[in-house]
Amino acid sequence: MEQVLHALLWLPVCLAGIWLLSVIIISIRSYILMFRPKFQDLEYCRTWGLEHGEFDQNFLSLPWELVTVQAAHRNAPVAALYLPARSGEKNVKAPGIAIFVHGITWTRYGMFKYMGPFIEQGWHVLAVDLPGHGDSPVGSKTVPSYGYHEKYDIDAVVDWARSRFGQGLPVILVGESMGAGTVLQYAPLGAPGGSSPKDWKVAAIIADCSYTSAAEELEARLADTGVPRFIAAPVRHTVDWMLRMFRGYGLSDPSPKTAVLQSPVPILFIHGEADTYVPTWMSQDMADRRRALKAGPTELVLVPEASHAKSVMVNRELWFSAVFDFLNRVLPQNAPELGTKDAV
Repeated sequence: MEQVLHALLWLPVCLAGIWLLSVIIISIRSYILMFRPKFQDLEYCRTWGLEHGEFDQNFLSLPWELVTVQAAHRNAPVAALYLPARSGEKNVKAPGIAIFVHGITWTRYGMFKYMGPFIEQGWHVLAVDLPGHGDSPVGSKTVPSYGYHEKYDIDAVVDWARSRFGQGLPVILVGESMGAGTVLQYAPLGAPGGSSPKDWKVAAIIADCSYTSAAEELEARLADTGVPRFIAAPVRHTVDWMLRMFRGYGLSDPSPKTAVLQSPVPILFIHGEADTYVPTWMSQDMADRRRALKAGPTELVLVPEASHAKSVMVNRELWFSAVFDFLNRVLPQNAPELGTKDAV
């Protein structure tokens, strides 16, 4: 009997130890997966895109040019592949400049699947390598930061593109996953609240499968992997503490859901209905918030059966029709009208 009582007395201590060990292990693993992931190299991403039908060799053979733009905040360059509009012939005006931003661990080649119809319709196009990815070195800021630092790289690229192709052309941003979160956080820089559209650097943003914040993305990943709430809650606080300790900002700082309320720029949210990696409700939530507060023109397209970052591959016609219909509605009135049939 005495041994049983002794064991019962130690049981809470043992359970507390198991709980604490679980929190520590899951916190470290979560921090590494989110903030120290393995980045894929350019050759891997190029080969993967070819093998999975996102683009073909003819697309790669177009006369792409590589540019490196200095990003002052990192004291390092950001690289981008760009293709001047084929419509740059005499008396033919390009509809605009489209800048494409990839997701975490990938490279510019991940955005090629979105670019074909823009090229066909005569847009100037650029595909960016985010810091630490592809040809872009890390620089003085540790990445990835889920758009918290990367938005300033986008600002540098936007400035370069406007200088290269003309200040009068509308600039749009197209982002996927972390690229979408990044361009949404750029919105208050490119089109500040209270400013006139004639003073904006960007005319519209298309965000495919963006998260609402780094904090909520961590919570979603923990829930999706079956981590119970009584462990997930302290894990979030621990990862937040680690991030503040090692990188100087917190999980709540990379926050697209906050940024989209601070800019009147037109935003089209796109999300796959089968996305569990970045849950579909995140784009729905941001769209609902903007509409409720009348922050700016806001549209949402949900793509049935599409998992994370697969919407354009699952339903190409829906994706491009939605995008060009949106751009026709929100771009400056003097911009050339964009066709949707040729886009798909």
